[in-house]
Formats: sequence, structure tokens, C-alpha cells
Amino acid sequence: MEARNTDATANGFDAERNKAKDKKRTRRDSHKAKDSPITGVITNGASANGAVKRSGKLGDRKSRSIYGRGLPKKGGAGGKGTWGRLGDEMQPLPSCLDDHDPNYDSEEQEEITYKTVKPEWNRDEVEKTVIPIINEYFEHTQKEEAIESLGSLNIGDKKALVVICLVTLALERKNEFRELASELLKAFMTPLHHIQSNGNSNGNHSGKFGSALISKDDVIIGLLALCDDLPELILDTPDAPEVLGKFIARAISDNAVSSDIIETMMEEPDCELIMACAKEVKCQLKIHHNKLKNVWGVAGGIQPVSVLKGKVTALLKEYLSSGDSEEAMRCVADLDVPHFHHELVYEAVVMAIEVSTDRASNMLVHLLKRFADTTVVTADQLTQGFRRVYDEMPDINLDVPNAYFYLEQIVNKCHDLKVISLKLKVQAPNRSRKRFVSEGDGGRLKNYKNDSYFDLV
Repeated sequence: MEARNTDATANGFDAERNKAKDKKRTRRDSHKAKDSPITGVITNGASANGAVKRSGKLGDRKSRSIYGRGLPKKGGAGGKGTWGRLGDEMQPLPSCLDDHDPNYDSEEQEEITYKTVKPEWNRDEVEKTVIPIINEYFEHTQKEEAIESLGSLNIGDKKALVVICLVTLALERKNEFRELASELLKAFMTPLHHIQSNGNSNGNHSGKFGSALISKDDVIIGLLALCDDLPELILDTPDAPEVLGKFIARAISDNAVSSDIIETMMEEPDCELIMACAKEVKCQLKIHHNKLKNVWGVAGGIQPVSVLKGKVTALLKEYLSSGDSEEAMRCVADLDVPHFHHELVYEAVVMAIEVSTDRASNMLVHLLKRFADTTVVTADQLTQGFRRVYDEMPDINLDVPNAYFYLEQIVNKCHDLKVISLKLKVQAPNRSRKRFVSEGDGGRLKNYKNDSYFDLV
């Protein structure tokens, strides 16, 4: 009886162990639990209908999800080695654009054109780039170079900012730079001329005109924006309404904008600054066209030397007539040619010699004294002007016989007033009568400018 119980216990233990192994095997190969004779899935061993079963995932492309319908993954295009979806064999192969692809065929590919896309700049980027170009233009005054630099920028529809930056910078400068700004504004409206070579050895070229850098509408928008900014502009430029009015009048004269801009400005009668600017425009347009082109005057070193000489002579003659040294100093400052002040000194001394009167000599010496005290004319320019007179005294003496005598008087007065130094005084030429050594002086002539002692002064 005990032997039977032992055998029954052993058989039950073996059965439980086999059952546990089956469960473990089922968890390892989960597909075995889902096999059925209806689906016809091949598994290891023999199925109920006698089919041979094969385990593993090799060759099996069905979904393993318990929620799937047993269809192939991705419609048969589940990965490497698959045949693809049903009907894919009827479709042409897609073209390969990558030259590293094995299916790439350069002969079958169409010509590919790549275009460079530049993003449009914002207002800050435009101002940060345009302002240095305009400042550089004020230095070299080359309109073509400035237009070429501005044309290469990707400004887009912000071209009115170029006009705003140009006029704003010119408002803070002298009339010389305002004239340059007006000329550049006119050049903006001129169609660009592109020169192309014909390729012949004779050097012939053909050219064509392109579009202008800035349109009239852009110029009008820029000028009207400046009118709106007049309350801020007068903080740095008190006469901003008058100056801006001259800019607009000059632009109308140069056909850069139409006269309709005046009517647009008059639409805001409440703003006194805009009304003052519009009034200035109307006054300037009443001037003759040729005179309006010189609305900024002609000043600075860009003038021809002959023109500068004529203005200096006229200035000195007006001073001798009126005796107003303050007006003369203001005119010298308006000329804005500090590098050419030696001509002013030269002409003053020569004029004093030619007039040959005590009144003219005293007035011109007094003017030179004012120049030296106020540093309107520097000491170097004074020295250079006197030395030019010294060098040309032989020619001046042909026109004025007593030129050396008058020069000596002027030099002595200037030295007494501390306009010139002692060294410059003793260097003045003196046409005295030549004497022999036997007449005395210890062998020393009266003209002692070359004495080595005075070189040390």
C-alpha cells in the first residue's frame, strides 16, 4: 500500500514538473501557443492535421502583436529582403538624387540648378551696414563705388532707409557734405550702366542700362519720414526744417522726386516744423534752376585752387573796405580750407606791399594778429605764407619798386606784435646797396640773413 502511494506521488511530481517545463517553453516561444490548423503556421513538430512545424522567426513576416490581424508587417515592405507591397513591381523605380546611391544614374537625371537664398535684413541690420558706407563716401566722394556697395546689399523693400540714413548724416555735417549727399541722391535715380566686352581684340565694348538703385517712391517715403522725425532732428540740428527743405527743393530740381511731395507735406498743418520745411521748399523753388544747384554753396577743399584764390582776394579787399575783422574771420571759417591758409597770409602781405599805404599795412597786420591770437591760422601756415613772399620778392619787386622797403616795415610790425618769430624776421630778404669790405662793418654786409649765428635762433 505504501509502495503504491510512493509511485503515485512520484508520478504526480513528474507531471507537475513536465507541466512547468511546457509553460516555460510556451513563454519562450510564444508563437507556439497561437498556432492553429486554420492559419497554417508552421511550427516545430507535427500539428493536429499532420503539418510539419518549424520554430523561429526566420521567413516569418507577420505581426506579433496580439491585436494584429495576422497580416504581413508594413504591407510586405517590412524590411531588408522583402518583396515589397503588392503591385510595387508595376511602378517605375524612383530617381536617385544622391550620387552615392548605387542606383544613381547621372544620364537619367535632369539638370539641377541651385539658387542662393539670402534672407532680408531688418531695420537695424540695414542701418548698421549702410551708415559706414555713407561715411566712407563722404571721405572718398566716389558715387559709383558707393552705389556699387549699396547695390550688393539685400535690402529688399527697405530702400527708403538708405535715403533716411544719407540725409540724417548730412544734416549733422557742413554744407560741403550736404552737397555730396544731394549728388548721391540724384545718382540713386540714374539707371545703372553695365559695360560688357564683345570679346574682340579691337577693345570694343557694349553696354546696357539696368534699373535704378532707388525709385522715386522710395525717395518720397524717406523724405516724408524725415519730416515726421523733425522734432527729434532739431535736437542735434536746430535749423533742421530749413536744411531739410533745401534737400527736398534740390531733389525736385534734380528730378529725383516730384513736386507733389509739397502737397503731401501740407496735409499736416498742425505740425509747425513740417509747415516751416514746406515753406522753405517753396522759397527755394522760386530761385532760378541753375542757382538752385548751388543751394549748398561751394566750399571746402574740393574747389579749384583758382576759385579759392579769388575768394581769398575778395575777402581781403572787402576787409580793407569795411574794416570788420570779425566778418573777415567768419568768412575764413566758412571757406573751410585750413590747409590753404598760407595763401591767405601770402595774399595779405602782397596786398599790403602793392597798396603801399600805412592804413592798408596797419589793417592787414592787425588782421594777421587776430588770426594768430585766435588760432584761425596756425603758426605753421603763417610761417609758410611769409616764406612764400620771401621767395617771390624778386618778381614782386618788378611791379613794386620799393617792395623790399614795405616788406621790411610789415615784417617789423608783425614781429613787434609777436605774429612771427625772430628767426622768421631775420630771414626776410633785404635789397641793400652792395658795399666793399674797405667801407667798414668789419667785413660783414648788411644782409646778414645767412649768418650762422641766426641759424641758432
